[in-house]
Amino acid sequence: MMFDRDHAMETELCSALRAWRIRSRLRQDAIAKCLGVAQSQISRWESGRDLPRPHNIEAIRRLVWGPEADPLLALRHFVTNSTQHLLLLDDQQNILARSIPYQASPNPLDRFGWVLDPVRNPAFAPAHRRYLELLQSPGGVIGMSITLPFEHEGEAWSAVLGNTIHSIAGVRVCLAELIFGPAVSEDRDVRVQEVRLDSLGDTRRSIKLWHQPGRL
Repeated sequence: MMFDRDHAMETELCSALRAWRIRSRLRQDAIAKCLGVAQSQISRWESGRDLPRPHNIEAIRRLVWGPEADPLLALRHFVTNSTQHLLLLDDQQNILARSIPYQASPNPLDRFGWVLDPVRNPAFAPAHRRYLELLQSPGGVIGMSITLPFEHEGEAWSAVLGNTIHSIAGVRVCLAELIFGPAVSEDRDVRVQEVRLDSLGDTRRSIKLWHQPGRL
């Protein structure tokens, strides 16, 4: 009986991991990096083909629910320990957590953060207004991607910002993946794509794509 109860708890934990990952719009490989296992192991856990060993169970619990069963704390923990270029923001645009690449000093955000300032970079202003509307709107899971070209020291660069906006623990938050790099094309338009998702985050309900001149 004890074995059956433990098995059921482990199965429930794997289901909770999958549901949390989908709601947070995170890929299996991102979760794998955080937990220190292979992506294939995450797949086996989520599909029920394998169950986590005792030393993995506490790590999964902390990731999904946090040390005090707080899902927001768990998401902050994930971002803080991630090697991806991630930021976690609240509905006032305060940074709740930075991933490892953005914890170093200097970091890309220190160098290029002005690009995401609608006052210093007017080309970003319309996309920023729309982002604030979505961030402050109640309910729903919304994906928003922004490609923002800019010039730095006479060279063409771009900022690619992937936002997932949703409510967690009663708080509206944005999980943002922000990558700066040399521009891969001559396209100088600001591009915005908006995707509305169901509660599991895997069904597209509508897509909005628009662009505008972005030359600085």
